[in-house]
Amino acid sequence: MQAVDDLRAFDGLRSGLIFCAWTGLNPMSAQRVQALLSIQVQTGCPVQLLTAANIPDWQHPEHPFHPAFPLLSQVHQADYLRVYLMHHYGGGYTDIKHTSRAWAPFFARLRASPAHDLLGYTEIGPHGVAPLPPPVGDLLRAHYDKLVGLCAFIGRRYSPFTTAWLAQTHALLDAKFEALRQNPARHPQDQTGVQLPDGSLSAYPLAWTELLGNVFHPLVLAHHERVLHDQIAPSFSNYR
Repeated sequence: MQAVDDLRAFDGLRSGLIFCAWTGLNPMSAQRVQALLSIQVQTGCPVQLLTAANIPDWQHPEHPFHPAFPLLSQVHQADYLRVYLMHHYGGGYTDIKHTSRAWAPFFARLRASPAHDLLGYTEIGPHGVAPLPPPVGDLLRAHYDKLVGLCAFIGRRYSPFTTAWLAQTHALLDAKFEALRQNPARHPQDQTGVQLPDGSLSAYPLAWTELLGNVFHPLVLAHHERVLHDQIAPSFSNYR
């Protein structure tokens, strides 16, 4: 995709743009490359791959990334970006997983329904829900069919949903900022207490789902009347 002249005016939902993210410097595996190609070909929509080289190009001139962003693991950077991009630009987001579906009908459905902020696939089951403790976790699992998954969705920028999503994400990063400064990510998939390649246990202060699923799923349930469900899920196999 060509560079956007004015990010302030850019509307990803109107443009039908799909974002993907590969924040690390390591090359993609052959399977990931094939998955990316499937997104570019099968969706029939423009695709913007965010990498370490071009992520700064998508920083809104009036709303910079949270200062904790460079301290995050590569996985958590990708988690943060989908929140930030959906709020300031809207449009589509998908993990780099194989897809076989055209996305134009999904974009058209959300554009045509201003009462809705988000379109996604129904969460795959109680086991797909963010592992929050009771009572919130129990409530999410009981109502998983009202939730949508995190791997592929389309959002409306500056909506009530994205406003709450980004605000809660930034509040979490504010609370964790000093701990992140003291213990920034040391591994692309770093998380609290994981054993690192040198054998030590990580002091990185974010759990695996803390920045994304733990925030996203409760918000989806709270806003479920503003969320559309559709067959937008990618394949969950053979993508690594």
